[in-house]
Amino acid sequence: MNTSITATDRQFRILYVCVGNLCRSVLAEHLTQRAITEWPPALSHRFHVHSAGTRGRDRQPMHPYTAQVLTARGASPAAFTTSRLTAVAIRGADLVLTATVRERDDVLALHPAAVRRTFTINEFARLAPPDGGGAHEADPDLPEDPVALAQQRVAAAVRRRGRTRCATGSSVAPDDIPDPDRTLDAFDDCATAIDRAVQVILHALSGPR
Repeated sequence: MNTSITATDRQFRILYVCVGNLCRSVLAEHLTQRAITEWPPALSHRFHVHSAGTRGRDRQPMHPYTAQVLTARGASPAAFTTSRLTAVAIRGADLVLTATVRERDDVLALHPAAVRRTFTINEFARLAPPDGGGAHEADPDLPEDPVALAQQRVAAAVRRRGRTRCATGSSVAPDDIPDPDRTLDAFDDCATAIDRAVQVILHALSGPR
């Protein structure tokens, strides 16, 4: 039996990273997955999403407030357990998105070669051109394969790095999504911020549909 992966089986793999894999990366993973399930099957099955924590423990449940805000947004929190970040997971990802600059640095300490595909969540949302840098359906240079297109968008974000500045004036690093305080409202606000960034990211990665 032939078990080789064909071009149409190849998936674009997104890895979200925070500290414990209890809150922010879990929210990003599930909100991304919720959005992807609304895409046509021919597109949705070409994307894979997972998450991990730089200092988390394996096989722990998500934070109960994380589960609550996900359920309220129509994203199923069932059957999830935490994962500790590994170099193997980083190597297998086409795009690594972290909650903060600190986690981005931790990713690169584990696997320096991932520098051209590792961003904070907000950084990538800021850098990835929503139209693919002017690409549209009639553009003959626009890849038909969704994985190739997503990889092209990551490359475009890398080129924009250093040329696009984010706003300053906050005590929090501009591209960071801080850990939510210990209240349900804080988790809800965090989920809102992540969901907003996820929508921008997925629009950039998936192109015209």
